[in-house]
Amino acid sequence: MLRGKSRIFWRYSIAVLTVAIALLGKLLLNYWSGQLRETPFLLFFAAIMATSHYGGVGPGILAVVLSGLLSSYFFLNPIKSLFSSNPWINLQLVIFLLEGLFIVSIINSLKTSRRNTQIISQKLLLSEDKSRQHQDLLHLIANSLPVCISYIDSQQRYQFINKTYNTWFGFSPEEIYGKHLVEVVGEAAYQIIKDKVERALAGNLVEYEAELPYREGGTRYINAILVPDIAEDGSVRGYCGLVIDISDRKRAETEIKQLNENLEQKVKERTIQLQEVNRELEAFTYTVSHDLRAPLRAMQGLAQALQEDYSSYLDETGQEYTKRIVTAAARMDTLILDLLAYSRLGRSEIWLQRLSLDSAIAEVLKELQPEIQVAQAHITIESPLPIVKAHRTILVQVLINLISNAIKFVNADVQPQVRIWAEERVGEEGGQGGQGGVNSPHTPPHLPTAPNPHSLSVVGAPSSPPPHLPTSSKTSTSKKWVRLWVEDNGIGIANQHQERIFRTFERLHGIESYPGTGIGLAIIKRGIERMGGRVGVESQLGQGSRFWIELPQDDSNSQ
Repeated sequence: MLRGKSRIFWRYSIAVLTVAIALLGKLLLNYWSGQLRETPFLLFFAAIMATSHYGGVGPGILAVVLSGLLSSYFFLNPIKSLFSSNPWINLQLVIFLLEGLFIVSIINSLKTSRRNTQIISQKLLLSEDKSRQHQDLLHLIANSLPVCISYIDSQQRYQFINKTYNTWFGFSPEEIYGKHLVEVVGEAAYQIIKDKVERALAGNLVEYEAELPYREGGTRYINAILVPDIAEDGSVRGYCGLVIDISDRKRAETEIKQLNENLEQKVKERTIQLQEVNRELEAFTYTVSHDLRAPLRAMQGLAQALQEDYSSYLDETGQEYTKRIVTAAARMDTLILDLLAYSRLGRSEIWLQRLSLDSAIAEVLKELQPEIQVAQAHITIESPLPIVKAHRTILVQVLINLISNAIKFVNADVQPQVRIWAEERVGEEGGQGGQGGVNSPHTPPHLPTAPNPHSLSVVGAPSSPPPHLPTSSKTSTSKKWVRLWVEDNGIGIANQHQERIFRTFERLHGIESYPGTGIGLAIIKRGIERMGGRVGVESQLGQGSRFWIELPQDDSNSQ
């Protein structure tokens, strides 16, 4: 505040000082020249101008007033008097005062104009600097992109290109600015893009891909976008072109297409070869089924005839040999039938349909009725069982093998006890196949051992089911499954053998103890896998086994 008052004091001091200097100068001038009344206001105009320039409006007005008073007192008649009775002298004084005020006003206007001019100039310089920075930034961005960027005016002449454009065509911006499009890209390339350029200059956004034979830069496959520059009045001033070289991508697509065609051709060739192999396999199967079994049946028939019609002519050794021939022929015939069944599983078409496990097991039990009666087996079925998606013939064959094994592999003095139940599960998409559940550390829900009111008992009264073995469970969140369990009280399977029992010709016991071909579990595994399911076993040696199969659950499951 004190600084402001001091500044005002010095501004008005300028008025007093300049007027005093003007008065002194006028007095000295009059003294030397002897003309006391000539040009009384001359030097005071200089004082007014100096005060207005350096002090401003207020000090300038003060200088005008002081100059008028001093001029009237020292240089106008009557001398040393502030007032005059002469109208002409008073008019001179008034005119001087008005001129002084006009000078103050003019100088103040000039100062204001100059100050405004300086402000405007500073703003223009700042704006130009920002514009230059923005332009440099845009150029930096444009030159950093691996894209050809150009601006073409309405006459199809270049007004801007970026660094990538220069790399493509070898032209500097100075060489290319103002040139027509055809002069740069060449006539052949121009004829391809001419209609697209005209559409862009008509105000349309244009995007296209084309193979262009440039005059400079060789042939390139490009992807281009032409963005029209439309003025406020609707006229098109030009367009901005963005061009990307996609030659490498197109070459890769061509190579991929060629590889796919080659792959398709190889697949066709492999399919033909596979069909030929299948035909040969079918012919082999026919040979095995008819030509190979025919002499086998003849040999078996002749051996049986020897037993029945000529046993009296054979000694004990001959009868034993004949019996061995009949048994070996029967075993060979069974092995051939199992091999044929295993082969058919790998070649037959699979049609999954909605299938009731209850009806499938009923069919199996009917098929195994003689075997069940001979073994005096007790079978408990905890029904109703769920609906699954399966191929009926294959599923029946799988269940026959499972239940038959459960009846067969028991100690000689033990009545076979078989328990069948199912549970709904959620697991991974797609079957694991094979022995996916062998020795699972988890357990499925523990079901009651006694038959429920819906259980089916075959041969004999219900007896206590075998003790439960460790069970398994697996949770996931994708696909619904039905796991069917077949539990027996048989001889069990040691842990080290549970991985290999699903392979072909794998036997854990001699044929004298338990007859069979060693293919039954392999048939189960292949059949379940063909239907997109899973199979596994849980067992302890001497404590029975629990085999399970998993099949996809029918989405519209109902009993």
